[in-house]
Parts: sequence; structure tokens; C-alpha cells
Amino acid sequence: MTDLLARAEALQTEARQVLRRLDLEVAFPAFGPPQVVGSALSGLMAWRDLDVVFIAPSATADEVLAGLAKIAKAGGLLAADFRDERGDRRPTPSPTDERFYAVLRYEGATAVWKVDLTFWLHPIARPHVADADRLRAATPEQKLAILRLKDEHPGYPDEVGGTDIYNAVLDHGIRSTAELTAHLGG
Repeated sequence: MTDLLARAEALQTEARQVLRRLDLEVAFPAFGPPQVVGSALSGLMAWRDLDVVFIAPSATADEVLAGLAKIAKAGGLLAADFRDERGDRRPTPSPTDERFYAVLRYEGATAVWKVDLTFWLHPIARPHVADADRLRAATPEQKLAILRLKDEHPGYPDEVGGTDIYNAVLDHGIRSTAELTAHLGG
């Protein structure tokens, strides 16, 4: 089990290096400061995935694409999938969930990282930071259970998300992949 903790810490170190190389403040100077969320904020990293959000009500597609071009010019960017999720294309029915969204494949020092950039167009409170704070306050046993489930569950992260695992462990006492699968109805 200490292997999972050591791996999570090593991923945290790599994540900080990737964030420094991306230099998001320079790429997107007109937007609010980039805010790291998800497992990089909670410290419960199981794979090379960074989630970064901006509160950017005045953002335009042109500005986001210009920022992505700056990242590409600096090197390391292998792929970028940009989505304009406004109006009927937003990820939920809520009008306040309009955003620009980019998924990057970025060459880190040792491996390729998936980097999700979300540019929220409506400045409302979002649960990401509170969720990470809740995870940081989890017991060592709960944190280890989360890391183990992320490592062992065959559906993570594509079919079973981190939030599914966090809630199962923290709210329902789930500790095994079989329990998680049953809990999620699969």
C-alpha cells in the first residue's frame, strides 16, 4: 500500500513540473488565475491527469485558441481537443455551465499527461475546491482506499470517475472493487 502512496506523491511532483512548463498564466493572461482541481489538488493522483479551471466570463473562443497556440509554440503539446460548449452544446442543462473546454495531451518529463482546461463563462461557486478540501481531510485509511480503488477498478477513469470513488469511500464505506461495482449498480 505504501507503493500507492509513493506513486501518488511522485505523480504530484510530476504534475507540478508540468504546470510550470505549461505556464498557464502566460498562455491565458486575460483570464482569472488558473485553479488546479481534482486529484492534483487533493493529492490522490493515480494517473497522469491534471484538471485546471479558469473563471473567465469574458473569454472568447479566439482567446482560448490563441492561448493553446502559445502552449504549442512553447513545446510539449502533442494534441489538443477544443470544444465550444455554449448554448445547446453545454455539458449540462444549466445555462451557467457554459464553457470552453480543451483536453490536451502534453509531454511531461517522463510520460504523456492528459490536461483538462475548463474556462467557465459564468462566475458561480463550483464544488471542485470544496471536494478537494474534503478529500484532504479524509483519514489515511480512506485515502489509501481511494487510491487502491482507482488503481484496481477496471472502469476507472473512463467509466467510473474519481468523484464516484470519493463519494463511495467517504459516504458509504466502500473499500473493495466488488463493493464499488455493486454500489454503482454494475
